[in-house]
Amino acid sequence: MKKIKELQPYLVGSRLTLGFALACAFLAIGAKLSVPFLAGKAINEFVEGAVDMERLGRYVMVIAILVVIGTLFRFAFDFLTALVGQNVVKRIRLLVDGSYLGAPVSYLDSKERGDLVQVLVNDVENVQNGLVLGFTALFDGVIAIAITLGFMFYLNWALALIVVGLTPLSMVVSRFVSRHNSQFFKAQASDSGKLSGFSLESLNNREAVETLGLKKSRENDFDALNERFRGNSYQAAIGASLINPSTRLINYSINAIVITAGVLFIIKDVKLGVAFAVGDLSAFLTYAANYMQPFNEISDVVADIDYAYASFRRIDAAVKAPRDVNEGKKALSGPVDRLEAKNLDFSYDPPRKIIKDFSLDIYKGHRIALVGPTGCGKTTLINLLMRFYDPQNGAFYANGISTQELEKASFRSHIGMVLQDTWIFRGTVRDNIAYAKPEASLKEVEAAAKMAQAAGFIGRLPHGYDTLISDSSGLSVGEKQLICVARVMLLKPEIVILDEATSNIDLRTEATLNESFKTLMKGKTSLVVAHRLSTIRSSDLILVMKDGEIFERGNHDQLMAKKGFYYELYTSQFAS
Repeated sequence: MKKIKELQPYLVGSRLTLGFALACAFLAIGAKLSVPFLAGKAINEFVEGAVDMERLGRYVMVIAILVVIGTLFRFAFDFLTALVGQNVVKRIRLLVDGSYLGAPVSYLDSKERGDLVQVLVNDVENVQNGLVLGFTALFDGVIAIAITLGFMFYLNWALALIVVGLTPLSMVVSRFVSRHNSQFFKAQASDSGKLSGFSLESLNNREAVETLGLKKSRENDFDALNERFRGNSYQAAIGASLINPSTRLINYSINAIVITAGVLFIIKDVKLGVAFAVGDLSAFLTYAANYMQPFNEISDVVADIDYAYASFRRIDAAVKAPRDVNEGKKALSGPVDRLEAKNLDFSYDPPRKIIKDFSLDIYKGHRIALVGPTGCGKTTLINLLMRFYDPQNGAFYANGISTQELEKASFRSHIGMVLQDTWIFRGTVRDNIAYAKPEASLKEVEAAAKMAQAAGFIGRLPHGYDTLISDSSGLSVGEKQLICVARVMLLKPEIVILDEATSNIDLRTEATLNESFKTLMKGKTSLVVAHRLSTIRSSDLILVMKDGEIFERGNHDQLMAKKGFYYELYTSQFAS
């Protein structure tokens, strides 16, 4: 019951369909189980000697009608349960995907990408095959048991009590085996996610694995994970294979006892308040077998349900993942005229502060550069401005309003961001450039590409702007970065952020990109995070970060004249 209760929130929109399905199951099973009762009465006609052909004909006709009705309602039940299963899977995938998109960056960074994908694909399929279809089989079995019990008690209450009294043995055995086995299903689901994550990690970093000579090491690590997965899967399979034979052995034993008792009742003409003849025993034995069959079928799906429930718990945890930083309720009216940071304190891990009492006025139209050694807090400041994280103290302010009070989408619509890692999805060049503005015309896309210095190489592609590209389609890192710049150009943002946007490219491509960046940032407020200091010489203000604080500030000439930390960083890059 606990599992059914936990599944209920995912049945929203499908409960009425599920109700119709259960009604169809009741009618289909009722029609099916009425056939042995009528067949038994027909057999009694022959045993008693004088056969009433008219009454026998009515039995046959009713049996034929019940078979047709049962078949039709069975089809309806199977169709509706399949529909419910697909709707539940669709809803689960939407909820998981929405949860991932709505989760904070910190949550996603703490998870393996392969494990996240495993939940969205494999675990969802497990839930459909195990929980949804398993529970429908369970309900089907419960209805069959209830109707069968009604017929058995009507035919011979004493034999019915024998069957009911011995049945718990089958359930106890099934429960004992499945409870012992559930730990292996949980481990199996967890190991499957780890295996997927490890494989994805190896594929995404194949070049590094090859160049560092780590192929054998990765193979050994994969083999260890694979062996652990195999071991848990083997244990789960052994446990699952024990459920059905053990319950069937008990059920067959019960059936033998019932046959013996039934024959004795007929031979000795035991009076139990109702007539009991050979045809009735034949019908009763059919019901006894049907009564046991749902338990066998339920025992078959118990293992699937346990495995699926382990996947469901992972899905439920993903759906209930922490939400992103709180959404503000105010919307910016008009452009961002003033942007400032006041007394920012932030740490990913409380003992170690990344940003310490940081304050800055970002004047409209100015180009501000953030430089410093790795780990000094440059990218963290950008993350705080974009509200991927919220500071422990202080805040960014736009037009005097804390960005924590602003709607994230409203504030971010004023910002265009180009990252170190490019993102090109499978689609045409035009689709990639117009991704954030799908209503843009081809003329607008071409103008953005021209401003981004990307029109030249796009014109050399086989089909120009209609060329199908992807992240692995053969474009260079620089060409992909130019497409990303064109994407931002098309939006015409007021504030431009470049986060290590040239760190992965060669010097010649960097020169091309710098020209596109100049066009992009012209007349706009811009924040540039850079390791290559040659790219930020023309900045209005350069902030030299060290240990989360502003260590030096000024323009390039001023900082070089001081011959301080910036001077050391700059000369170290050009110390030929």
